[in-house]
Amino acid sequence: MTSGYGVLRAVLDRWVREDGASTPHLQIRALDQTGQPWRIAVNVQSDTGSEVVYWLVDPLLDHPVLAGLAALPAGFSAAARTPAAALDYVRAPLFDWRAGTALPASGSASADDLQDLLSLRLQQCKAAGGEVFAFGTKFDRNLHKPIDAQFGNADGLHGIHNIHLNQGNTGQHAGDNGALQDGGLILAHPDRHVGLFLAFQTQRVPTDDSGRPAPQSKLIAELIGDRTPPARPPASDEAVYLERALLNPSGDDAGKEVVVIGNLANATVRLDGWRLVDKRGRVTAIDGLNLAPGGSAQVPLDGTGVQLSNAGGNLVLLDHTGRQVDAVVFTAADTAADDRFVRFPR
Repeated sequence: MTSGYGVLRAVLDRWVREDGASTPHLQIRALDQTGQPWRIAVNVQSDTGSEVVYWLVDPLLDHPVLAGLAALPAGFSAAARTPAAALDYVRAPLFDWRAGTALPASGSASADDLQDLLSLRLQQCKAAGGEVFAFGTKFDRNLHKPIDAQFGNADGLHGIHNIHLNQGNTGQHAGDNGALQDGGLILAHPDRHVGLFLAFQTQRVPTDDSGRPAPQSKLIAELIGDRTPPARPPASDEAVYLERALLNPSGDDAGKEVVVIGNLANATVRLDGWRLVDKRGRVTAIDGLNLAPGGSAQVPLDGTGVQLSNAGGNLVLLDHTGRQVDAVVFTAADTAADDRFVRFPR
């Protein structure tokens, strides 16, 4: 069983990828109310080299742990081993096991790896003025890592790791097993909670009361199989959303790509001063676009601003104040349909 289990409450600041490391993490810098920096070390590859499994729950609803988050103080708090204070993927379910996706730590294109997808969700939360609740194990010794110096974590102790399932292990990690001690990230947006949950393919579920694999347990790799998570409607209550796009027009894509913006409201919405932004920060301005009630409208891309890479990417919709209204991720597989509009997966 792990010791030092609890939850860190902080505001997201920035994050750093670790590409090419033997055991890479996405290193997240977060600040508590005193300005103290914390490091959240999120595993993005197992120490055996296998891909980590990722579950996105947006929105996260009706889970017992949510009720107590607002009362937690800033910084790290030890968590009682109860479903109302701790995470347990088995005993207090957070998601459908079959909906997980195994993702590589690094990739050659936009939005094709775990660090890309985690970063997008972190950016959405930061842009919305939200907070992160990181469940895991507090650092118990200073490892004198350069990343701590970069983050201003002078003593090397203001950090949290084991941000993943912490039961169902066999072999060298069997001693880490325990109930009601799983890690994960809950992003508290102003309008909802988003859950980001991780596990290793070699872990097994269900587990017994000590967190050890039960006799009938299966590898998580077996549970997820090749199943693709179902598409979701727009995750927030926003009326305006990114609906679909002509990702791969016939011939040369430049100047032929199109983004379609939808309107769920039963009233006309006029978009003045709105913007589309891609992963590389390229911007396409939207002015004078009217969305009819329940309708949609096209935004042609002229090739000088936003571009929809055939290798995958992401797209963010900002209103006239710069507030993020919607964001989507698309992969190389989504661009395979030639000269057809593709609905954005969610």
